[in-house]
Order: sequence, then structure tokens, then C-alpha cells
Amino acid sequence: MKTKIAVVMSVISIIMLCIYGLDVIAANGGKNGFLPMDVSVRGSVFGIIPSALLIISFFITRKEPSKKLGILIIIGGALIIAGTGIILALQGAQSQDARAVREFGAVLGIGVIITILGILKIRKS
Repeated sequence: MKTKIAVVMSVISIIMLCIYGLDVIAANGGKNGFLPMDVSVRGSVFGIIPSALLIISFFITRKEPSKKLGILIIIGGALIIAGTGIILALQGAQSQDARAVREFGAVLGIGVIITILGILKIRKS
């Protein structure tokens, strides 16, 4: 049962990350895409929540093997890493202050950690 819940959480997370990425691409480096949200709100809702869901899905099933869940967690981590790269590429023309670079580094680190959790989940299977 826990594995099914974790899989659903991971799928929801992946969908949210895809929506976030599409909105960033639609904004084309601007402030607003098709979601009626500010950049910081969009990042909080469609960035932090999916990341937390992926991490929670790993830990609620830490003793249960599941290659399917591991693959979903890896996909989520890869989307976070790729999304960070897309955002940096779209904002490449703008000057990045030190705070923005640290924030992108933190997000990239979270994506790497989530990907590692997915690999660990697959290895346990």
C-alpha cells in the first residue's frame, strides 16, 4: 500500500515539474508564463512541493523494494536538474547576482540528491 501511495506521489510530482518547466519555457525568460503566478510563488508551489513529494516517497518506502518507484524518483530528479539548466539558459543574457547563483546551486543539489535516492531505491530492489 505504501508503495502505491509513493508511486502516485511521484507521478504527481513529475506532472507538477513538467507544468513548471513548460511555464518557464512559455515565459521565455520573462516574469509570467501561462500560470497566473509570480516567479517566486511558481517556484515554491511547482518546485518545492514536487521535490518534497519525491523525497517523502523514498522515505515512506525505504524498506520496500520497487524498481518502478526508483525510476520515477530518478525521472523527477533529472527533471529538476534539467529544469535548472533550462532556467539558467533562458536567463543567461541577464546578469546573475551571487544570491541567484546560490539558489540555482541549491536547487541543482536537491535534484542530484533526489536522483541518488532513486538509484538507491533501484539498488535495493
